[in-house]
Amino acid sequence: MMDFILHGYCGLYCGACPIMLNTKTGTGPEQCFGCKSEQPTGYCAVCGIKACARGKGYEFCNECSECSTCELMQKFLKDANWPYQKIVSNNMESIRQNGLSKWLEAQEQRWRCPTCGASHSWWDETCPQCD
Repeated sequence: MMDFILHGYCGLYCGACPIMLNTKTGTGPEQCFGCKSEQPTGYCAVCGIKACARGKGYEFCNECSECSTCELMQKFLKDANWPYQKIVSNNMESIRQNGLSKWLEAQEQRWRCPTCGASHSWWDETCPQCD
């Protein structure tokens, strides 16, 4: 069984991705183990941000001196179709300040229902099962 990698080069928390959540539960037509895994899917398989960071040897985009002016990153941050992407700059800064493991713990809590314990996706601000 392949391990899930819950953080993207761009600063997204992959653990709240609907495709990854479906992979974890064995539902859905696609399987994804994270953009940094050997089995990404959909857009994450061909992402230009990922290709750039990987090519430069970075673990996260904010390691690059051009991150704040990067055309790919700016487009990503401002894409109205994907509003959850707006927080990636904060995510990368939190990882830099507090470390990856603390950030992953905080994200796990952020995207888990405090009432029933179920994980939910970026598209759901609160648990769809309990609302």
